[in-house]
Amino acid sequence: MPRGSLASVVVAALGCAGGGSPAAPDYLRYVAYDVGFEHVLLRWQEERMPLRVYLPAPPPRFVSDPEAVHDAVRDGITDWSDAAGPGVPSFRFVDDPGDADIPIVWDSEPTSDFIAYCLYDVNAPQRRFGVARILVTARRDGREVPLEALYLTVLHEMGHALGLAGHSPEAGDVMYRTSSTSKGLTARDRETLRLLYSKPNGTRVVGARSAD
Repeated sequence: MPRGSLASVVVAALGCAGGGSPAAPDYLRYVAYDVGFEHVLLRWQEERMPLRVYLPAPPPRFVSDPEAVHDAVRDGITDWSDAAGPGVPSFRFVDDPGDADIPIVWDSEPTSDFIAYCLYDVNAPQRRFGVARILVTARRDGREVPLEALYLTVLHEMGHALGLAGHSPEAGDVMYRTSSTSKGLTARDRETLRLLYSKPNGTRVVGARSAD
């Protein structure tokens, strides 16, 4: 689900494949941005690859095993590598948050119910897609989050950070809107991202749907 409002955008109406039924190979119609009067696809430009990611070590006061937590988050990022094709997406980790396309920010235990949360930086009229940051917490309800849950949540939020603005209607996909039964990316997750990156930025989606 997009975080933040989008201004109006004038785009060319191009055909979009993408279903959402259980038999459909993808859910592209579910991941477009609602800009008020139409739905459009927005994503990173291929020439931006590899995307620069800033992933600092988690504060030791948050977790009992910082290295394991760091690895779970890193895997949630890098497991999207090449999902849309060779090198798309790809990632490079940087040491300075100011150099990052996708900064990861550790948060203390949240008052709202989230483990990770993607905040967008999108300019719809210019068809510019960006990410302000991904907030990650390793604690909820006074306890550490299991590593698998942390990994799957970061994997899900990275899907948003790559341009999947909505959610899959199928619980088996990692991009399902709530807790998924998936243990990782599915063929439908990969195919949806591939289709997204095969379309020009600003492609208008006719018959867009919502799984939220």
